[in-house]
Amino acid sequence: MIVTTRTRGHSITGLRIGAANVRRYFPSSLHSIDLELDHLRIRCDLEASFWRGRPEISDPRLCSWLQAKCSHELPEQISVEMLPTGESYRLQCRRSPRHKTN
Repeated sequence: MIVTTRTRGHSITGLRIGAANVRRYFPSSLHSIDLELDHLRIRCDLEASFWRGRPEISDPRLCSWLQAKCSHELPEQISVEMLPTGESYRLQCRRSPRHKTN
C-alpha cells in the first residue's frame, strides 16, 4: 500500500495512511502496528482518531527514520510503501522520477 508523510514546515511528523487503506488493510480490532524500519522493528499505537477520520501514525522513532531516509526526495509530502511481512509492515521510501533536463 502507498501512504504519504505528514509534515509541518520542513519536518516529517508521521504517516498519512488514508481512509481507503484503513478500510482495506486494518481490522478494527487492531490497537497497534509493527513497522520494520531497516533493521529496527517498532510498535506504534493507533490512536482513537485513526479510526475516526484521521488515519495517521506518528511516533518519534518513525519520524526520525522518515526524516533520515526520505526527506531528500521532496520538500513536502513523500510517498512511502508499506509492504506486509506477516504481522508487520516494512517501510520503503518511494523514489520520485527524475526529470530529464536538456
